[in-house]
Amino acid sequence: MGQSISAPAERLSAHVNGINLSFLSQGEGPLVIFMHGFPDLAISWRHQMKAVAEAGYRAVAPDMRGYGDTDAPDDPALYSQFHIAGDITGLMDHLGEETAVLVGHDMGANVDWAMATFVPERVRGVVVLSIPHKPRGAQPPVASSPPRFYQRLFQELGVEEADLASKVDTFIPGIFDRLSGSSELGAPPALIVPEGQHFSDLFQPPKAAPAWMGQEEIDTYVETFKRTGFRGALNWYRNIDNNWHTAAPWAPGHVQVPAAFIIGTVDVAWALFKDNGVIDSQVHRVPNLWDVRVLEGVGHWIAQERPDDVNDLLLTFLAKLDS
Repeated sequence: MGQSISAPAERLSAHVNGINLSFLSQGEGPLVIFMHGFPDLAISWRHQMKAVAEAGYRAVAPDMRGYGDTDAPDDPALYSQFHIAGDITGLMDHLGEETAVLVGHDMGANVDWAMATFVPERVRGVVVLSIPHKPRGAQPPVASSPPRFYQRLFQELGVEEADLASKVDTFIPGIFDRLSGSSELGAPPALIVPEGQHFSDLFQPPKAAPAWMGQEEIDTYVETFKRTGFRGALNWYRNIDNNWHTAAPWAPGHVQVPAAFIIGTVDVAWALFKDNGVIDSQVHRVPNLWDVRVLEGVGHWIAQERPDDVNDLLLTFLAKLDS
């Protein structure tokens, strides 16, 4: 693909899979879809979208179901991995594309792996940030987790979203700082919430916005979540065990499409999945894992903390895919 100067990202919308999906679009060419996690928005991919568009691709980043300007149904049952996959395939159809390269981070990374398993004919390849391909365990993952693990707390309707909504001004800068690789408070906290506390209590706000994000971006996140609340975002977590059950026909869930993976050594996901061997063993479940990169000292927000490294991985992968 030849390099070209692309116009800035444009905000568009589409009615797909029963919801109105808002998305950013930049550039023209083969489709690359970027999928964010919690508590992120489409703008988290701003660095990657520009690079991909200038390389001759169409970069599209939705506010995922439940986030930002996209619809957020109240019913948790409407956030299964099949609903999310339907949103993305519906977006492809809306854009007139049969296939796309999928790029995902955090909960969006799980969408990468799921779609590559369930509808590989729609997926040219996947680039995955932070969350490795995991084997299907013997038990539902949330139900078998420690009692005060944050995902267990998210299961109770109304409690954690109300707390987060009351603390948006401190929670948003706090989580972006504390889960990064540059927090003055040191290593990220374990994601076990002490008795009598809320998830938000793990994330005290920094004195200033992280240098890799900036106050303007923080303000955008704060203003958005003040408007939308967190119900839709937490509904994703309320489907984790249901997703485990409904994925049974595809077990063990090997991914055959080309893939690339990148993670930082200060990422909370590194702590969760390195010592138990999940990161190293994913090569056995993803035989076409073309590239694996580990960035020293980088935290969870890898696409924003180290955009040049992520862009290099992404553009190298796309060039190989199209060679």
